[in-house]
Amino acid sequence: MRRSDRNGSHEAWTAPDGSGNGSAPTVVPSNLGPAFDERVGDALRHQQPRGQDAEYDLVRDHFDVAHYLLQAPGVMDDPSIDPVRHFLRLGPAARCTPDPNFSTESYLKRHPQRRDGDVHPYAAWLTEGKAAGEVGEPVMGIEKLAKVLGISPEEVAAHLAERRSDVHRRLHHGKLGEMFAKAVEVEPLIGDLWAEIARPRMMPIPWLVVADQLGALYSCQEVLGFKRARVVLVVEDPAHHLAVRLLRALQTEVEAHDIVVVTTAPGTVPSAATPPGVRRVDFATSARGLGPLMAQQVLVELLRSLCVDAIVGVGSRLLLDALTPYGRALRSSERVYLGFAGLRRGRYGQEVGASVRYFYRHVELVDGVIADTASTAVRLVEDYQLPDDVAAKVRSVADDRVLAEMVGRLLEGRRDDA
Repeated sequence: MRRSDRNGSHEAWTAPDGSGNGSAPTVVPSNLGPAFDERVGDALRHQQPRGQDAEYDLVRDHFDVAHYLLQAPGVMDDPSIDPVRHFLRLGPAARCTPDPNFSTESYLKRHPQRRDGDVHPYAAWLTEGKAAGEVGEPVMGIEKLAKVLGISPEEVAAHLAERRSDVHRRLHHGKLGEMFAKAVEVEPLIGDLWAEIARPRMMPIPWLVVADQLGALYSCQEVLGFKRARVVLVVEDPAHHLAVRLLRALQTEVEAHDIVVVTTAPGTVPSAATPPGVRRVDFATSARGLGPLMAQQVLVELLRSLCVDAIVGVGSRLLLDALTPYGRALRSSERVYLGFAGLRRGRYGQEVGASVRYFYRHVELVDGVIADTASTAVRLVEDYQLPDDVAAKVRSVADDRVLAEMVGRLLEGRRDDA
């Protein structure tokens, strides 16, 4: 009796006893030790006779007993429990997986119609779901990865299954698991990690959030035509008066399609807010569902992937927040500028504006600061008592000639081209 090789696995957990029916299998020794192998053999010998339950027989033929026991210590410790029957009895609520490459939980998230059927979800997948293209891959998010790779979700699942099965074989019966077993002999506490081999993390999507990040980055690049740019403006509102002036000045020096505007605020931005020809991506929509830290990381990866001469942030809190953890890494290859407008009065008379919170935090990091007016520039320098070398970074572009000079600086070239 052999473990199913439907995912390319040829490693036998058991070998027939020579009787031709596999009713009393001999367990092939594994790296997990004699006690574990004995429990596997005991479970196999006490399985229900064939012909009594068609669903049981179907699941048993594809069931990885060793894999299941690693996930279910209660079943492992109680020889009276049949792992196959235990799995079937749990039905849709089963958290332990019958095979390294199938998860009932993930399968039902993708195909909820299978939850209320008369047939166990795993049996339903084996009999008709798999042939119909339904995916039982444990890792969620392969649909997004499939789009990035330009292949079908079924092909992604097949590639992951092949790699996972190979790791599974090497851990249970190969040199990799043998080395782990020797480490356990030196430090018994390491043995507590044997259960982790039942759920190896497979790159490039060890977790769903990675697929979400890749999907968001791909979506942004798709909108932008997978093309480089000269300058990218990161804004919450492209109609911001400082952003508008920068866009107009940039268009006198470069083609419109060489300029990219990335909007980071939730909500629809009117298309008229961006000049014709300028490429724009709604990052907030593409990154919807990502947490703040994950969104910051994807934004930084997007900006680096555009290979621009300069990055200019104008009022984008997401970019300003991202510069705290990622600013030094970003500036190692990119030229970064920040635009600040004058403070305004809040509804209670207090002064509000991005400069209050972020200016001092990032002024020494960035290549330059663009202020909308001379008074804004003076206040930023004086309020924070900047030393002369740092204060020199702050420039007011109220004068069109100074604005033209600033645009020339933005187009000087990438840092890594210098």
